[in-house]
Amino acid sequence: MSGPGPGLAWVRRADTLVGGLVATLTALSVALMAGYFVVVLLQVFFRYVLNESLFWAEELVRGLMVWGVMIGSALVAASRGHIRVEVLELMLPPAGRKVVVWICDALTIAFSLILLVASIQLMDRVWTQQSPILEIPKWTVYMAIAAGASLEALITLLTWNRARKSEQHADPTV
Repeated sequence: MSGPGPGLAWVRRADTLVGGLVATLTALSVALMAGYFVVVLLQVFFRYVLNESLFWAEELVRGLMVWGVMIGSALVAASRGHIRVEVLELMLPPAGRKVVVWICDALTIAFSLILLVASIQLMDRVWTQQSPILEIPKWTVYMAIAAGASLEALITLLTWNRARKSEQHADPTV
């Protein structure tokens, strides 16, 4: 009698890691959203009630939103929720669907790695620059692109060529 193969153990470890990453990224995403929601409310209050302005609010919210979008991109990759055309995938038998998922995963990783390299080059160009109002290094905002691309590539690699349970029976007529 033999136990589960090494492939199954790897899949379980990858699923555990992805689950932990998703939980952490979700919490971070919620915290970022709450942060820029509070800052925007403060800005509205200061502007319309106190007739003053928080000069730093817009720059802070913009930076937080960049981080939120890139973290959200990795979360969407974890649920395989990025926009795609499913017509071909739904018309194919299960073996054909597996090939399409494999190609999509490969293209996602390739795009993420290209985005990672481009973001590193961008950070290198602005390494000595500071934001005009907050006076923080500009690379801290652009680092969000590198982090999001890295996380998306990692999550795609960990869930390589596996359809999510919700996708396995996407169309009952097929």
